[in-house]
Amino acid sequence: MVAIRAALFGLFTSATVLCAGAAMAADPAGMATTSEDFIKGLSLGPAPAPAPESTPLRTRGLSLGTGDVAPPPTPVSAPAAPPAPPPVTAQRPSVNFQVEFELNSATLSPKARGVLDQLGRALTAPELAGFRFELAGHTDVTGSAEHNLALSKRRAASVRDYLTTTFRIPSKTLTTAGYGSRRLLDPVNRTSGVNRRVEITNLGS
Repeated sequence: MVAIRAALFGLFTSATVLCAGAAMAADPAGMATTSEDFIKGLSLGPAPAPAPESTPLRTRGLSLGTGDVAPPPTPVSAPAAPPAPPPVTAQRPSVNFQVEFELNSATLSPKARGVLDQLGRALTAPELAGFRFELAGHTDVTGSAEHNLALSKRRAASVRDYLTTTFRIPSKTLTTAGYGSRRLLDPVNRTSGVNRRVEITNLGS
C-alpha cells in the first residue's frame, strides 16, 4: 500500500512540473501588459546601506604595587580593511512590451493604445516620477535592414507622441531610438512576433 501511494505521488508531482513548464513556455518573453508590470520592472532598487565605520582599539594601563604610575594607553590600530571590490555597473531597468501597428506603418492600433494607456499610468505614478526613459523600437528580420531600422525609429516616436499627448508627459523625459532587427529578443525564431516590440528603459534622474 505504501509503495502504491508513493508511485501515485510521484506521478502527481511529475504532472505538476510539466504543467508549470508549459505555462512558462507560453509566455517566454514576459511582456508587460499592466501598469503594475511597468512600475515593478522600471523601478530602481533601494540604495545600499553605508558600511559601518571602524573604531580604533585602545588598551588600558595597569599599575602594580604602590606609587607606580600606569603608562599611558597605547593606541592599537584596527586591522586593515580588505581592498574594496571594483564597482559594479548596475543594469538599467528595462521592460519589453508589444505594440500593434498597422501593417508596415507607425500607426497605432486600438489594442496598442490600450497597452500604452497602462504605460502612461505607470509613468505618471509616484514610483517613477523624476526619471527619464528611452523608448526603443525593435523589429523582426522580415524586410531589409535599412527599412526595419527606419520603421523601428518611427514606431518609437509614435509611442512617445501618444504618451506626451495623452498623459501630458514632458517630451524631455522620453527619448527614442530604433534598432531594427539588430537586437532580437528571440534570435532562434528570427521572424517571431516577440521580436516586434518596444522596449522602455529607465535612464535615471
